[in-house]
Amino acid sequence: MAPILFEVVLDAVLDRTLPESQAISKFQSVERDIAVIVQESVSHDRVLQVVREAATAMDLVRQAVVFDVYRPKQAGAGLQNGEKSLAARLTLNSDAATLTDEQIEAAVQAVIVALQQHLGARLRA
Repeated sequence: MAPILFEVVLDAVLDRTLPESQAISKFQSVERDIAVIVQESVSHDRVLQVVREAATAMDLVRQAVVFDVYRPKQAGAGLQNGEKSLAARLTLNSDAATLTDEQIEAAVQAVIVALQQHLGARLRA
């Protein structure tokens, strides 16, 4: 077997920040899906940014993922020209206790209000 040589730039390795570990919640998470109608110019990233920054009680939204985009070929189904529908899955959890229906609904409503205020989004029926 032939010898292998390599060089490591140690400063680059040491300058790298390492992820911090977080405790896993003892309580089960909850998922809720929402679909909102936004202008075509609104990006997925912008929607997720607003969702993450939404002020929810106890910061219950742990993860948000856009999983569907609907663009009609022509106006209809509640969408106008230049609009699209984005569906997002919200994962909610608390480290303190199991979430109640009221806490879940309040957190989802806070996200919807933030999307309405910052992006002019409306809930898709």
